[in-house]
Amino acid sequence: MILQHKRIFIVEDNVANRAIQQLILEQHGAKTAIERWGVETVERLMAFRPVDVILLDLMFPNGITGYDIFDDIREHSEFAHIPIVAISASDPNDSIPKTKAHGFAGFIAKPINVVLFPQQILQVINKEPVWYRR
Repeated sequence: MILQHKRIFIVEDNVANRAIQQLILEQHGAKTAIERWGVETVERLMAFRPVDVILLDLMFPNGITGYDIFDDIREHSEFAHIPIVAISASDPNDSIPKTKAHGFAGFIAKPINVVLFPQQILQVINKEPVWYRR
């Protein structure tokens, strides 16, 4: 259980993607919390503290982006040190440089690799960046 006692917050609008991520992480011992649309992210993060890592989709409906949510999270000093990983189906060739420049701790391309995913998340928690293209 490589993620035993780790607290992971997931921001993902797609039900299937959320379920897969949550299932894999919890099978490896993590405690998870979810925010679906990105509009109550900070409030839900406050309620779920402490948080080891935030997994953030980049594309949401209604004109919200993962970059917007990232900025909202970083406006709160208590979340300034928490690594945020982009998990996205967007083109890694475009998104990896953009997420690096924005300050993300990593990028994991969708669909996630169910075997590698828990280890990738542990690496980020341990301050080792992950830039995974598939």
